[in-house]
Amino acid sequence: MGALFNIISHSIGSLFLGIVITVVGTGLMFFIIKSWYKNRAFTPLSIIVGGILFLLLAYHAIIICGAVTIKSYGGQVESLVNHYIANASPDTEFTQQDSQQIIEQLGRDLPLVGHYANMADFSGHTPDTLAKAMNDTMQSYMNEYILKHLLWSLFFVLLGAFIVIKTMEGAKSARRHTTAHARTKFYDD
Repeated sequence: MGALFNIISHSIGSLFLGIVITVVGTGLMFFIIKSWYKNRAFTPLSIIVGGILFLLLAYHAIIICGAVTIKSYGGQVESLVNHYIANASPDTEFTQQDSQQIIEQLGRDLPLVGHYANMADFSGHTPDTLAKAMNDTMQSYMNEYILKHLLWSLFFVLLGAFIVIKTMEGAKSARRHTTAHARTKFYDD
């Protein structure tokens, strides 16, 4: 039951923080665009593009927040692995099968970590080096994972900003519509 609460609490925290970051980021993007293009107005299509951008950024922000949470488990990963192999003799060299069993046990004890660490080959490591090697590998993988999602987010922000700017209505066309309408006179017979 504790593991389930752990998953739910961290997922809700990542969800909430990811959405807050997305709201601030999307709002900031619209504010910057509007301050650069003061004589242009957002169209309904601009708002729709902003909504789609919000959804894409929310997904990536939530994923990034979850990955940062998993990175914070580094000390627990090392402690648990050392606990699992406490009875192994110091000159034991672990095989791929041994390290896979340790990863599976780690996934049962830390389900969030187990979601990302499902296959492992730490053959050749000894009890002195295994825990640090597993933690270092997890940290490295999470760094790459975060970087990948940050780059996707940056791509979506740039693309979204470009599309929003292209869909904005210029002041001239907005004036033309109101001016043409204002010049129309209606006569009663």
